[in-house]
Amino acid sequence: MQERAARTHRALILAAAEEFDRLGYEGASLARISRGARASMGALTFHFATKSDLAAAVRAAGRESVAPVVRSALGGTRAPLEELAELTFTLVRLLEHDVVARATARLERERPRGGTSLALEWVPALRLLLERASAAGQLRPGVLPETAAVLLTLLIEGAWAEIGRGRTAGVAPGRVWELVLHGVSGGADK
Repeated sequence: MQERAARTHRALILAAAEEFDRLGYEGASLARISRGARASMGALTFHFATKSDLAAAVRAAGRESVAPVVRSALGGTRAPLEELAELTFTLVRLLEHDVVARATARLERERPRGGTSLALEWVPALRLLLERASAAGQLRPGVLPETAAVLLTLLIEGAWAEIGRGRTAGVAPGRVWELVLHGVSGGADK
């Protein structure tokens, strides 16, 4: 793809993400997306034959934004629970500040069969970090990594849903994490 075409492609994905984030899939207009990208409708249809194709491209870009966050957490040198805390904070911040990730989450809620779930990028990392924490003796006796992973997944997805609705839960993620850590951590070194 030539550089100009690649720039147009990226601009269309960003404009589509902004539109999907604000109005959802059904409310999004290809005409507004093309205007937002400063591209013609011809350019839009050259790159994406349908609105569904454009939504799939936004979702793929959203998954790409999560991948480095996960790699960083899994390759980190801190204790597993510290890496887990950083991963959860970063995932929440990502949705607060990255329109492509936020649009991806909204598209998944509205059109769950529209592609691979964003959660598939980060849920396995949660599980692995919890298994590492368990192996390191960081989890309270009786806390199963699988159960804690379900809890954290629901907390993150709940935070994402609130962010997607334009509001936050009213509690800083750090305070929520302190509560979770108190419940799952087995050591005094939290």
